Amino acid sequence: MRLLILCLSLVFLSTEVLSQSENLESEKNNSDNQEEFEKGKNKISLGWAYYGRGNGVSVIYDREFFEFFSQGIGIEEYFIEDEVETSFFLVTEIPIQKYLNINSGLEIYPGVEYGSFGGEFEAHPFLGFSYPFGDSVGLYTEIGSRGVFGLYYKF
Repeated sequence: MRLLILCLSLVFLSTEVLSQSENLESEKNNSDNQEEFEKGKNKISLGWAYYGRGNGVSVIYDREFFEFFSQGIGIEEYFIEDEVETSFFLVTEIPIQKYLNINSGLEIYPGVEYGSFGGEFEAHPFLGFSYPFGDSVGLYTEIGSRGVFGLYYKF
């Protein structure tokens, strides 16, 4: 057993050492790609929640990770008759237009929000659409067990 652990350790160590040998040009290309990727990773969305729990306001901050998904936090205030219901949640989105090579500007992203909605833990799947009308500003809507329509700002 000790021999097996020693052999596996040597294999992993040699792989790690060999993977660190990169030439300067590939490092320069990686840093150029990293600068391009850094732009627009963060997004703040402000919208009107138009169905699900009633009329309300939605504020979401999310950050893109590895160009494959984004995660964030959100808060919604719903105005139900004489009461105000506050919801806190986490959100995860996957931009499928990147996987399908859609370059029209329209962003399509399925996602799920999970957290405290009206004091109870719930998960709400949705399908989101957004369209930029500037470098960092655009319109979005999310349709699912509730709906939101609003503006977003990427920075």
